[in-house]
Amino acid sequence: MAVPDRAKEATTQFLRGQFHRYYDGSKPTLPDRFGRREFGFMFWTAGIVQRHLGFSREEDLRSFLSGRVPAHAYYSSAYYETPNAPTMEEKGWLGADLVFDLDADHLPNAAKMSYPEMLEAIRLKILHLYDDFLGADFGFEEKTMRIVFSGGRGYHIHVFDERVWPLGSHERREIVDWITGKGLDVGAVFRESAFDKKEFQGHTRVKKRLVAPAQDEPGWRGKIMRGVNAFAAKLETMQPDEAVKFLTSFEHVSEADAQDLYENLFKPRGTKPRIIRGVDRLREGQLESLSDRSRDLLIRLVQDIQPVRSEELRGVSLEGIVQRAETDEPVTSDIKRLIRMPSSLHGKTGLQVIPMSRDALDEFRPLRDAVPPAWTDEPVRVNLKNKISLEIRGEAFNLAPGVNDVPQYLAIFLAARGLATVVPEA
Repeated sequence: MAVPDRAKEATTQFLRGQFHRYYDGSKPTLPDRFGRREFGFMFWTAGIVQRHLGFSREEDLRSFLSGRVPAHAYYSSAYYETPNAPTMEEKGWLGADLVFDLDADHLPNAAKMSYPEMLEAIRLKILHLYDDFLGADFGFEEKTMRIVFSGGRGYHIHVFDERVWPLGSHERREIVDWITGKGLDVGAVFRESAFDKKEFQGHTRVKKRLVAPAQDEPGWRGKIMRGVNAFAAKLETMQPDEAVKFLTSFEHVSEADAQDLYENLFKPRGTKPRIIRGVDRLREGQLESLSDRSRDLLIRLVQDIQPVRSEELRGVSLEGIVQRAETDEPVTSDIKRLIRMPSSLHGKTGLQVIPMSRDALDEFRPLRDAVPPAWTDEPVRVNLKNKISLEIRGEAFNLAPGVNDVPQYLAIFLAARGLATVVPEA
């Protein structure tokens, strides 16, 4: 017979008790078209899940949360005729919001990051997705989008524009493909234009040049041109030998090609007072300022970078160059997905799931703003597995392994994340 783990039991009882206090003293934030949603819950015992629930009244949902005290609460992105029907076939699908999910799984160096660093990196990515794709490319208005901090390691964007409701999985997957640049032909972004025609002995010779899109053009044309300029700007920050080394680290780029591109971009041309470089004319959209060889190489390098998921390549940061965005494709394409319920608590952090506007995200910091006011400063004795260095609710903590007395709000966070156990009372 297994011996009960008193510390584990005390920790679960502590967390469940605090979650009960939170739900007993707060009103749930109801999703749009609340009565048409399916709800699902996970509890404190692994594997215990309850779904296929529907609520017609706010009081019923609040009573469930306070009485059953789930560790995680979810609702469906879909709307149903009968949301509490026991099978998906019986529910009667009516449509679904468009949901985007970004968390630390999308960060290539997540294992090396602290929790606050992960949250900040994901916050910047969700801003990119919101501004540069959902707003700029698809034209969704701010009033039809909501950003939600998941309470854990990321953010969601809910699009509840009625035009997306009838979209099926295939159409939603196409939206993801656009956002992630799947199948993108960068070369097609640059158009050929005739600029000179000569006739000689019955033959016509037409000179053509590649015309670059404007940086502020909508869609991928503008994004790629911004990427080209960002790539050139990145090279500009390097010493010549460093830039050539970086360029030759790409496949099929010779040292001669790299040096030629660098000189084409940065070698001063003309005489005083009119000294101008290729990179300056490139920023004006004049691709012909580069030799054909350098121009084609620059375009190819930007094309090579676009599919790279990492934010770093050959030791050089790609921030600002990679224009594609990221999202969890299965979440977005799933027309019956359960997503975290705003105002609920995340069972693995004790933080609140927070809905917010685009402007609010600029200053939002989860370990300051998602700590529920219900959590107090009352001391709780915990046993830390490792040393902890963390700022939460504006207070910095540097704690050694072993037994420590910490404020309740920190104890909940550490216990939920598995970084500490609550010391059982004697």
